[in-house]
Amino acid sequence: MAKPFDATLNTLIDAHVSDWAGFLAARAGLLPGPATALDTDLSATLQADRLFRLDGPTPAVLHLELESTGRLGVPGELLRYNVSAWGVTGLPVHSVLVLLRPKANATDQTGHLDVAGADGRPYLSFGYTVVRVWLESVGQLLAAGLGVAPLALLTNEAAADLPGAFARFRDRLRADGLPANVERGLLGSSFVLCGLRYDRNRIEALYRDLSMTLEDSTTYQLILEKGIALGEARGEARGEARGEARGEARGAVSEAQDIVLRLGAKRFGAAPADAVAAVRGVTERDRLGRMAERVLDATGWDDLLATA
Repeated sequence: MAKPFDATLNTLIDAHVSDWAGFLAARAGLLPGPATALDTDLSATLQADRLFRLDGPTPAVLHLELESTGRLGVPGELLRYNVSAWGVTGLPVHSVLVLLRPKANATDQTGHLDVAGADGRPYLSFGYTVVRVWLESVGQLLAAGLGVAPLALLTNEAAADLPGAFARFRDRLRADGLPANVERGLLGSSFVLCGLRYDRNRIEALYRDLSMTLEDSTTYQLILEKGIALGEARGEARGEARGEARGEARGAVSEAQDIVLRLGAKRFGAAPADAVAAVRGVTERDRLGRMAERVLDATGWDDLLATA
């Protein structure tokens, strides 16, 4: 899985199993059908990224592996997962390797692996599907379903016009009449994934141009800083009294605390009462910003709260 982006991708997949199964089935040349997520623990030492049972005309298993770093040897890993999944399920297993960015490409990811015997001749041939996200079209990924749609922003087409691609993505979400919290979650996921390909300055420009307010993204620190700066600028422009400025500062701290709690909940699950109290007890905006930055790297609430 593509760490540190695995939490976001897992959330997308868990919430949109049918979208992902349909997308993978189409790429693997399988007929669509009702899909359910399967246990990914294949043995004491093997755990696949994702497994889906596809109950179409011919039941099968879809095996998904996500990669963001270019490394050799992935096809051999796919083979081990594939055979193990076949042994556990007794169903045909179709492996799909999804490469999230150009740097994830490696020379041995050809879609075919031959294992040679002692005589130099292949005794085993293994085929798998490779999806290079950057070569996909924005339209195809947006049409694949809401759970897959954030990947549209990682394509070469999107990179050529990121504001335009993001506007199309946003319009796709709004066309479905989603509840506000679901739309915010998908927007946040898209910004997290943008960190796979784009630098902070480019995402900042996108944020500025679209005047968006997002709470869950790899740009949360940027957003936090922007929100605080905006609040302070408004306070100065209005010539507010000192007491009002203090109230605004307290509001900015409270907003920063909310962001840390929301990001932490997305990463670790709902915060226990003592963790909520601890976050609420942090009033230094710089420290709250550092905590937000560490969410994807921290191992849990205790580790996050230990941020100096």
